[in-house]
Amino acid sequence: MLKKISLEKVNYLLKKYRRLIPGIVFILLVGLNIFIYYQYVYLVMVVRPEPKLEKTTIDRENLEKVLDSLDQRQTTLNRVERTGYSDPFQ
Repeated sequence: MLKKISLEKVNYLLKKYRRLIPGIVFILLVGLNIFIYYQYVYLVMVVRPEPKLEKTTIDRENLEKVLDSLDQRQTTLNRVERTGYSDPFQ
């Protein structure tokens, strides 16, 4: 069965260890920062990983489809920009 901890006991412990608790938290945070630095900065600088890029092959058909699509979008955009619309606020 769970016992309830009285507020007086918690208050007493916090008063008694008021300097120790922030010190422990500070040391834990510094340790965590050192671990993160080691994992993400130091190891990357020492190991110098090489990116593994596989050679990609492009189908001529797919490239032509994409370029045609871009040309169609550009012509549509040019047509819309040339069209003169009346200003509804004047």
